[in-house]
Amino acid sequence: MKLMNILDSNSYENYLIHSTNVELYETDSENIEINPQFKYLKKWIKTYLGPATAEFHEFKTNKHLAIRDENRNAIIPKLNTEIDDKKFFLAVKGCGAYEDMFFGGALNKLAIRRACRDFSLLSKIERLSTGLGFIMSESWMGESPYGAQGKINGFDELNFSKLANLDSINGAHICPAIAVVQLPEKIEEAARKFFWFRSYKDHFYQVLRLIPSNVRLYFESNHTISNPASIFSLFGINDTKELEEFELNFIKSGIALLSLYLRSARIENGEVAGLIYQDVWLDKDCVVAPDGTIHFADIEGLIWQKVPLNKFTEIQKKEWQKLVFEFLYALFQIDSFRHKKDGIQPSWSKQREELALLIQLALDNDLFAYTKNQNNNLIIVLEEPSLPILEIPIIEKVKSA
Repeated sequence: MKLMNILDSNSYENYLIHSTNVELYETDSENIEINPQFKYLKKWIKTYLGPATAEFHEFKTNKHLAIRDENRNAIIPKLNTEIDDKKFFLAVKGCGAYEDMFFGGALNKLAIRRACRDFSLLSKIERLSTGLGFIMSESWMGESPYGAQGKINGFDELNFSKLANLDSINGAHICPAIAVVQLPEKIEEAARKFFWFRSYKDHFYQVLRLIPSNVRLYFESNHTISNPASIFSLFGINDTKELEEFELNFIKSGIALLSLYLRSARIENGEVAGLIYQDVWLDKDCVVAPDGTIHFADIEGLIWQKVPLNKFTEIQKKEWQKLVFEFLYALFQIDSFRHKKDGIQPSWSKQREELALLIQLALDNDLFAYTKNQNNNLIIVLEEPSLPILEIPIIEKVKSA
């Protein structure tokens, strides 16, 4: 039985709806580009402005209750859809910043006044009731305007999402971008008058994406897998059978993300090109669905890596080793909590053996990864017909076969 059939599918949605803490205001976009797979969500494809930006421009209608997510994002719980029995919520990336970049703390009128380069606007700033959700032109790492999204990152997210079958790149799950929208001209023109040091020169964008939860592994959320009791309560998971189904999905999706380079690989003229993680990590850049499936969220941090075919195993192994600790640490938290919930605390040796069995079970139907026991080491085998086979130990010196 699938976990999502066991759970009350509305429980987490109701939690999100009752957790809203910010208002977004909808308006038309300057230009849009839609992911063709999500044309059915066209009515959602608008610009969504945080409270300070909306108030500055006197937007008062078409209000949506939302949940702040990281520094410039928000989730709108009432705008949701389903993919393969999983519920996804509309998330807006670039609806205005909540934090003061240089002076620290919440973005407020003083912070906005400090960033203002047009003194004729000071009286308008004074009339603001909040500074949260304000869009500026300060260049964030050269990639985007502060509080919004930049052109290159935005369209990277969209193009990587187009590679997926809805939310999956050959089993590696992502939070797919459904559209990139350019902010209205008057919003952009006003934002260019606010910066501390240097300004972003290109057009300003938002990315509209689908996200199954706001639960991350360790950072960038009030809800993380590092506090498993709270998370399973949040998801309405109450017994060890449900926990085991969650854990199996967590393992299967985690192994898939660790092998993304292989799963996205294209081979041409003796070279292989695949997606690698650049300055992004599983601990803060993934979210976990209520069924345990890990979805990579910050896909702007992916990048194509092309190498000669004989270098494939080197790159894939490097990607695996870069991220596997974060996956294993989270898996250990989940597995330990399941045992605690069952009232049994096995020895570490016994727990390792049971984990080995779960990993084997989780990969039973995976098309690119399977396990084998070699000299009492549990090995993950990554295999695609056009690529060299790669074997990576995941639990060494374990008796389970």
